[in-house]
Amino acid sequence: MNPFVKRIYHLLPAPLRDLQNTLRIKDRVLLCGKEKRERKVIENIRQKLGRGERINVAFLAMSVSFWKYDELFAFMRQDRRYNPRVIFTARPIDAPEIQEMHRQKIETYCNERGFPFQESLKDFEPDILFYAQPYKNSVMENMRAYNFTKALICYVPYAFFISNYKWAYDAQVHNLAWKLFYPSELHRKNAEELAFNKGRNVEVVGYPLADKFATPAKNDPWKIKDKSLKRIVWGVHHSILSDDLADCGTFLKFADTMLQLAKSRPDCQFAFKPHPHLKEHLYKHPDWGKDRSDAYYAEWNKADNTFLVDGDYIDLFKTSDALIHDCGSFTVEYLFVDKPVLYIGNERNNILCNFGKAAMNANYTQKDFSVEEFLQMVSGKNGEDFKKSIRQEMYRKYLKIPQGKSFAENIMDLLEKNFG
Repeated sequence: MNPFVKRIYHLLPAPLRDLQNTLRIKDRVLLCGKEKRERKVIENIRQKLGRGERINVAFLAMSVSFWKYDELFAFMRQDRRYNPRVIFTARPIDAPEIQEMHRQKIETYCNERGFPFQESLKDFEPDILFYAQPYKNSVMENMRAYNFTKALICYVPYAFFISNYKWAYDAQVHNLAWKLFYPSELHRKNAEELAFNKGRNVEVVGYPLADKFATPAKNDPWKIKDKSLKRIVWGVHHSILSDDLADCGTFLKFADTMLQLAKSRPDCQFAFKPHPHLKEHLYKHPDWGKDRSDAYYAEWNKADNTFLVDGDYIDLFKTSDALIHDCGSFTVEYLFVDKPVLYIGNERNNILCNFGKAAMNANYTQKDFSVEEFLQMVSGKNGEDFKKSIRQEMYRKYLKIPQGKSFAENIMDLLEKNFG
């Protein structure tokens, strides 16, 4: 331990010294002066605004699929007080070619929308810094939250967390952030129970994708435009390796079955929507590797009624008829479109939080239908959509944006309240 940090550490209050969570010694030292630093940053921001200067806002982005802040970014672009930038941050555990692929895609995405994009924070000192993931492997060491003591750290989860895992609420970003923008009161309660700071920095503002789901689709991304063919999305999580924290992934079990099923159903078309990290996990898997993985992905683009989606998926969901998946976040996100959804992931009831249990109850599971039976129900040939009312109640109770505004408007109002 650094001698200076060691001296400061012994002066910390006992609760901070004895903290047995994911925070490092350096993080615990930073927690001591957190509120004082934040007050100073807020005062600096007010002074900048008083001088007619703009507030520098950095949004860290690691891939297109994890970028869900178009509306908030657009609001800031339209407000003369803000100077927002999208900053690419590579995941340190990704291979160089994977990092470059994500960089190119996020840059293209930003260019198409007119969003200012940079590959680093060089020559751009942020007053506010937005994180989308809490994980240590999400950003390089120099981009970790503890490096930015002169900025207000904000965290907007890239996904709906449905578990009660401590790492989802008690990592470095959760405790060092100025504000955590959470989607529901149940998530606030999880933070109060699991986070060291008891969720004192939580603001309930809704989920960022709610803004996008509330508007009609801009494009029809489906291969065949004939809507008489039922449109089925297969969403696949990346957790296939033995050391993955999550354990919901069932790709290895369903890979061949889903591809064969798709080719055997000319009355449907299927979109394969893998998690952005699935391919790199397949590269590492002893039974798959790079050649087999690349060939499998390519196979989904060969048939007339199948195709691969590896980027933005909002319009895909909006224009689909049903989802089959094993992803925690999709358990909730697809409820915004109010279409039948079948969860085929591993059973996780023992780790679901109350929000997760409610969301899972709005999904069909294999206790209700097999994949084939689910497709028959969706096509109207067997049974009825008996969970429709449950999905709608889930939306009214937990997913509707608070204060009757959009996610982006709620955050902008909160910044206005603090900065004037």
